[in-house]
Amino acid sequence: MRKQQFTMMRDIYRLIPGNRRRGFFKSVLFTLLLAISDLVGIVALVSILLLVLDEKVVLSNEVIARIYRIGGFTNINAFIRAVSLIVLAVIALKSVLCLWLQNSINRYVFSLYSYFSIRMFDINLQRGLLFIRDHHTAQLVNNVNGVCLRFAEGVVAPMMTIASESLLLVMMGTLLLFYNPFIVLLAAIVFIPMAILYSRTFRRRMERNGKMENTLFVRQNKTMYEALRGYPDIVINNAEAYFSKKFRYGLRELCSYRLKTTLTRLISGRAVEFSLVLGIVAVIFIGLWAGYPLSGLKLTLGVFAVAAYRIVPAVSRIVNNRIEYKRNLFAIEILQDTMDQAHPVPPADRSVERLPFHHSIVIDKISFHYGERQNILENFSLTIRKGERIGIRGGSGVGKSTLFNIICALFEPSSGSIEVDGVRIDGNNRRKWQNNLACVSQEVFIPDVTIAENIAFGIEPDRIDRERLWNAIETASLKDWVSSLPDGIDTIAGESGCRLSGGQRQRIGIARALYKEASVLLFDEATSSLDIQTEKEIVTAIEHLSATRRELTMIIISHRDQTLAFCDRIIELEPVS
Repeated sequence: MRKQQFTMMRDIYRLIPGNRRRGFFKSVLFTLLLAISDLVGIVALVSILLLVLDEKVVLSNEVIARIYRIGGFTNINAFIRAVSLIVLAVIALKSVLCLWLQNSINRYVFSLYSYFSIRMFDINLQRGLLFIRDHHTAQLVNNVNGVCLRFAEGVVAPMMTIASESLLLVMMGTLLLFYNPFIVLLAAIVFIPMAILYSRTFRRRMERNGKMENTLFVRQNKTMYEALRGYPDIVINNAEAYFSKKFRYGLRELCSYRLKTTLTRLISGRAVEFSLVLGIVAVIFIGLWAGYPLSGLKLTLGVFAVAAYRIVPAVSRIVNNRIEYKRNLFAIEILQDTMDQAHPVPPADRSVERLPFHHSIVIDKISFHYGERQNILENFSLTIRKGERIGIRGGSGVGKSTLFNIICALFEPSSGSIEVDGVRIDGNNRRKWQNNLACVSQEVFIPDVTIAENIAFGIEPDRIDRERLWNAIETASLKDWVSSLPDGIDTIAGESGCRLSGGQRQRIGIARALYKEASVLLFDEATSSLDIQTEKEIVTAIEHLSATRRELTMIIISHRDQTLAFCDRIIELEPVS
C-alpha cells in the first residue's frame, strides 16, 4: 500500500515539468503554512475557553499570569475581554492569510491544468493525420480538457489538501498530548478506526468508479458528436429513437457512477459527524466512570469540543479529498502515456520560410500501408515539373487521397521518397515544403469565423492584408457574392460553413490558396460532392486560374474526366495486386 502511494507520488512529481517544480515546492510550503495558521486559530480559541471555564488559570498559569501583570490588568473580566478581542483579531488575520495561501495554491494547480492542456493539444497536432484518424474526436477532446483538469483538480489539489490537513492533525495532536494525553487517546480511538474502515471499504471502488466515469463521459460525447454531425441522415432514416435511447442509456450509467461517488462522500461526512458525537459521549462516560470532578470534566469536554471543531472538518476533508484523489488517478496514466510518446516541436516547425521550388517534384518508388494491412501504394513514381497541370485518376480505394496526403507531407511513405529540386522531404524540412502548398479538398475546412479569416487562414484579423484578400476573392469569383452580404467579408461562416453552399465553400478554398500565394495547388476530389451546375462553375474557375497563373503547379485528383480535361497529363492509378 505505502509502496503504491510512493509510486503514485513519484509519478505525479515526474509529470510536473522542471520549470514548474519550484512552484510545486512553494505550494507544499504553503500547505505547511496553512496548517500552522489553522493551528494558531485553534490555540487562540482554546485560550478563550480556558479563561472562561476556569478563570483561576489566569493566576495559576505562570505564562498567563506574567502577561496579566505586564498588561497592567487589575480585573480578570477586563483581561478576558482584552484576550477575546486579541483572539478575534488573530482569527481575522489568520483567515486573510489562509485565503491568500489557498488562492496561491489554487493558482498553481490551474497553471498545471493550463500547461498540460496546451501540451496535450500541441502533442495531438504534432502526432500527425494518421494518429488523429485512428482516435475518436471525443476521446482526444476529453483528454485535452477533461483529463488535464481531473489531474490538476482531482489529483494535485486533493494531494495538497490532504497534506495540509494531515500536518494540522499531527501538530494538534502533539499540542494536545502535552496538555492532556487523554484527549489525544480519545481522538485516536474515535477517528482512526473510521479512517481505516473507509480505506478498506471505498479505496478500490473509487478507482474503478473514476475510470468508468471517464469512459462513460467520452462515450456520451461521442454520441453527441455523431448525432449532431449526422443529423440529416438520422432524420431521413428515422433513427432519432435509436440515438436518443443510446444517449439515455449512457447517461443513466454515468449518473449511476456519479451517484455512487456522491453517496460515498455523504457516508464519510455522516461518519465523521457521528464520530464527533461518539467522542463527546465517550468523554462523559469515561470521565464519570473514572470519578473525574465535574469542573475538570467540563474543561476536558470543552477542550475536546474546540479541538474537534477543527479536527472534524480536517478528517472530513482528508476523507473526501482522498475519494477525489482515488477517483481521478487514471488521469496520471493517460498523461504519462501521452507525454512518453511525445516529441518536442522544434522552433523551425513554425517557420514561414519556404523550401525553394524551381524545377521539379520527384516521387520516387513510394509505397504506403495502414498498420499491418496490404500496401495501398506500391513502388509508385512520378515526376512533376514546375508549372505543370497533373491529373490523377483512379477508382475508389486505389490510393488517390493517400497520394495526396503523402505529397502534402501529412503521411510519411513506408518506403521511397519525395524530392523537391533534389532535396528530400523529411521531418527537418516538412514545414518549409508545406509552406509552398495550398489544398482544396472535397470538404473544405470552414471554421466558425468571418469570411476574411477563412480566406486568410491562420492570420490574426488585424494582420490580414486587405488588398491581397480582395485580389484572392476576385480571382476565385467570389466578389459579387461577398459584396452582396450585409457584413461583407466580416460575415460569420457558421459552424463547418453551415451558412455557405458547397460551391461557396470550394471557392473559399481556392481563395485561401490564392491568398497564401502558394506555388503548388492540390485539389483532392474538390468537385465530387457538388451538383452538376456548381461543378461546372468550379471547374471553370480552376481552368481560369490555370490559364492566368501559369507559374502555379497544379495537381488535381479526381475520378471525373471533365474535371481533368485541361490537365497536361493524366496519371491513372491502378489497384495494388
